[in-house]
Amino acid sequence: MKKRTVLTLVGLSLLITLLILFRVNFVKGIRSWESKVLGTLIALAAITMLYIAYKSVIKYFSRGTLKKEDYALLFDLESKTQSGEVEFYFTIEQNKKVVFSILNAKMEAIKVLQDREFPSGGHIVRFDAKDLDNGTYFYCLQTDNQKTMKKMFVQHDNLTV
Repeated sequence: MKKRTVLTLVGLSLLITLLILFRVNFVKGIRSWESKVLGTLIALAAITMLYIAYKSVIKYFSRGTLKKEDYALLFDLESKTQSGEVEFYFTIEQNKKVVFSILNAKMEAIKVLQDREFPSGGHIVRFDAKDLDNGTYFYCLQTDNQKTMKKMFVQHDNLTV
């Protein structure tokens, strides 16, 4: 339904409910079983209006939400500093072409580790960090609809921070 139609129906239901409520409570001589039935009808109408309004609000706010299955999930590394072989882990729920690369601190690509189609599921990309100098680097996962980066620190000895 359109937003305007829903608002019109809710408004009409509210108006009818108020008229019935006024008739039951303020017109003399209607204090019998009829008032109990009309009170029940008012309660049912109010519950129905609230349900329709709730569904409309939920539908309105759920527009534009992201579908989790369209995106890859890149996980953090297990340790703070890296030395030697590093294993990067990511998951995808659909077959996708993934470009996995290493960036320096200036966000320049220094090495492309993978550039291929991956099937759905979890994947590990291995990289030997011995070729990198000590410092801060980023690992980047890029698909047709997203680009995700995370920071890593390379430290080959215990003398540098």
